[in-house]
Amino acid sequence: MQETPEFPRALKLSLDKAQKFYSDPKYLESDPILFPSRYTNSLDREIVSLFSALFAYGNVKAIQQFLAPLFLDLGDHPYLALAEKNRFFETAKKNIKYYRFQTQADNRLFLDIVSDIASETKQSKDNSPLFETYFLNEDGFDPIEGISLFQTIFTKKILSQTGKKQLSPGLKFLIGEPLSKSAKKRICLFLRWMVRDKFPDFGIYKKILPNQIPFPLDVHIQRLIGILGISERKTFGIKESILIRDYFKNFYPDDPLLYDFCLTRVGIIRKCRGIQVEEICSICEIREACRIGSATGN
Repeated sequence: MQETPEFPRALKLSLDKAQKFYSDPKYLESDPILFPSRYTNSLDREIVSLFSALFAYGNVKAIQQFLAPLFLDLGDHPYLALAEKNRFFETAKKNIKYYRFQTQADNRLFLDIVSDIASETKQSKDNSPLFETYFLNEDGFDPIEGISLFQTIFTKKILSQTGKKQLSPGLKFLIGEPLSKSAKKRICLFLRWMVRDKFPDFGIYKKILPNQIPFPLDVHIQRLIGILGISERKTFGIKESILIRDYFKNFYPDDPLLYDFCLTRVGIIRKCRGIQVEEICSICEIREACRIGSATGN
């Protein structure tokens, strides 16, 4: 990781070019954020974002095939469906399928837990965000502690309902382990959607700042930060997510996650493999800064 604030000009120019290119709603089709973007109510968006982010592992097609029927069953207002436990909720609970590591029973239980949370807030007539406080301690938001706190709260709610001492393997994967040093990419992604208020995100959470969120390090980002010369690391955890965030603070101090969406499009749409493939590299938006796709690199 470079520690000097002097960065290659070609890198920023290429990233700005890619960011502008992918700031088009048509590219939402390639991302799970497509689902919450279809709603206007902030509570609907928050509920749908939680499911969309936590189940955002695997290929895009598989994710969409699992989530699309769920949100269709929940109707036009998923928050009310869950809070009121109405017929839309009952249909969604009946029809929800397994998804990779999560069994059908896991997913039904998770629906129940989120439904209980929504019901509590509706009864209290509190229209503030459902989960923002789950990330906050008495001093506000600390990235590592806050994400761990979110995982701990969900874990306790699930165990309280099941009466068991530990989560099922599927739910442990879905929520993650609070003390794990992993990158916790899906929760970081959820936070990006909730906190940033610029495309493609929603700006629902106001007590957390965009420059506090760890960079969501999915496989595409991990590959790209290597070929762009940002980091030579081969393993990535939550501390590396913070280091990558801090690297990009040198470009945009208040919005270091600005490039996350466009960089993942390079992996998902352009299908960057991290090696030189002429038909891929020749049309890539960041080729001028890439160490393998350009003769000059960055």
